[in-house]
Amino acid sequence: MFLNLLNQEEKITFLKLAHHVANSDNDFSESQQSIIGKYCTEMQINDIDEDEKKEDYLISLKKIDKSKSQKIVLLEILALIYSDQYVHPEEQKVLDQMLEIFSLSTALSVVYTEWSKSILALYVQGSALIEL
Repeated sequence: MFLNLLNQEEKITFLKLAHHVANSDNDFSESQQSIIGKYCTEMQINDIDEDEKKEDYLISLKKIDKSKSQKIVLLEILALIYSDQYVHPEEQKVLDQMLEIFSLSTALSVVYTEWSKSILALYVQGSALIEL
């Protein structure tokens, strides 16, 4: 939703993180694949290759140093995490590491989580409306 506001390096870093999150529970679901595809379309870039997916996401995260970009990354990653309605412990670990690296509060994370859940619910409703 806001990924087009990231610069090119931040977009690539975001995709690395998105792939890491999607694979962290060893279940790269269809909904997560679809969301990452939409992320690429929104950012107007191709998906990253296998070598880039293996890079250390923590090192990459430290490159995102603008507060606005960090918040965009957090919002979008939360949507990915909650897309399957379940937060796996490994996904929670990544989320906690993001909050620490970005120096963002858990209170902000709670607000962003609720917003992400709302957006996901609206997306499901919109998809259902199209099918009526």
